[in-house]
Amino acid sequence: MADFSLPAPFEPQKSEFIHDRATRPKGPAVTWKDIAARFWGYGFGAVFALLFTVAMFELRDSWDNHREWLVSFIPFFAIAGLAFGYLAQRGKWEALAPAAAFLGLTAIFTVSVFLGDIDQVSRRTRDTVAILGGISLGVTVVAAIVTLLVVERRDPPKAPPPLM
Repeated sequence: MADFSLPAPFEPQKSEFIHDRATRPKGPAVTWKDIAARFWGYGFGAVFALLFTVAMFELRDSWDNHREWLVSFIPFFAIAGLAFGYLAQRGKWEALAPAAAFLGLTAIFTVSVFLGDIDQVSRRTRDTVAILGGISLGVTVVAAIVTLLVVERRDPPKAPPPLM
């Protein structure tokens, strides 16, 4: 029976070999390449979350009256960005296609607003393009989050096979 009063459990009826830490095998070597291959989707997702936030601030900046409540949507941008990265890492490109299409529209509208500010395009045109960009960004975020939920529901990830 184990003696639980000791700082580390010790079973005297078992051989000393089991309790000797020097006889335990070393863990597998982990390289930076292995870590990058395993977690690249999260970095990809963080970049997308940052891009969503930048697009939101650029679109918001073109409006006459700043809508400060838009900042409260940044957590949803983070979730959607991580959803993009995670689904890309899992190779679910077909599921990401609708969200990616709206992301392309958002990029077009955001760049148009930026170039419209530089070229002094009329205020009405910039407002229209900014509103379309905001709608497109919102649909992108909702599509990414819904896609993540649907994919996880239909095809949950499976644990890797054991190494031994």
